[in-house]
Amino acid sequence: MLEITNVESDNLYTRTNMIHRLPLMRRTLLLGIMIAIVLLAMLGTAFGDDPPLPANSPSKLQPKNTQHGFFQYDTPPDHFSDGPTPYDSYSQSPLIPSLDQKPAGVFLSLDFAESFEVKPTIRGGYTHIPVNPTERFLPHVPSVYLVFSVHEHLSSYQIIGRLFSESETGMDSPQWLDEDIVDLATEDESGFLKFFPPDGIWQQGRYRVEIFVGFMANDVSKMGTMRFTITSPPLAPPSP
Repeated sequence: MLEITNVESDNLYTRTNMIHRLPLMRRTLLLGIMIAIVLLAMLGTAFGDDPPLPANSPSKLQPKNTQHGFFQYDTPPDHFSDGPTPYDSYSQSPLIPSLDQKPAGVFLSLDFAESFEVKPTIRGGYTHIPVNPTERFLPHVPSVYLVFSVHEHLSSYQIIGRLFSESETGMDSPQWLDEDIVDLATEDESGFLKFFPPDGIWQQGRYRVEIFVGFMANDVSKMGTMRFTITSPPLAPPSP
């Protein structure tokens, strides 16, 4: 009789605990349902802002369209309004130096010379000093040097020079006669370009050197222009 009584007491205790837990379970279930309804309402609002696309409208992402940001054009538009094209007068701005003048920017100095001297620098590079700087040379000079110095720089780059023949009237030769390229390391603060005469002989007249900074000579990397002249030798004095 004692054992039966203990078993019935345990069952009564278990049923009593279940009765007390039912309200808490109901509240937890109701709270979960309410949270789910709120989340679904928020998601419906977020995705419901964009209007539906018409059935006959083309998709925004067509596999054949490769233009970045211009999928509705065969080619990117030249301008974005009915007004003038942006930057159409940029190259005519008086604040932009002419590319037909002596280069500035990275350069501190540029001089034509018959030769140069070299001195070491504290950064481990060398300084090139022009000897007899001039813009007029005699036909017998074996080469013409363009000696330059630049600002300190944190990366290496190239300086490219191209030699053109030019008449006194300023008519340009379409093909350059000689080209020289200098690789400037980070410790280099100066250098030189060396130009040789075409066919080994300088012809009298004016010559133009176009200077580019970078690793390719084009209209974007062009920094400016310098000129020198090959003159006739002086006449010997008449004999007495």
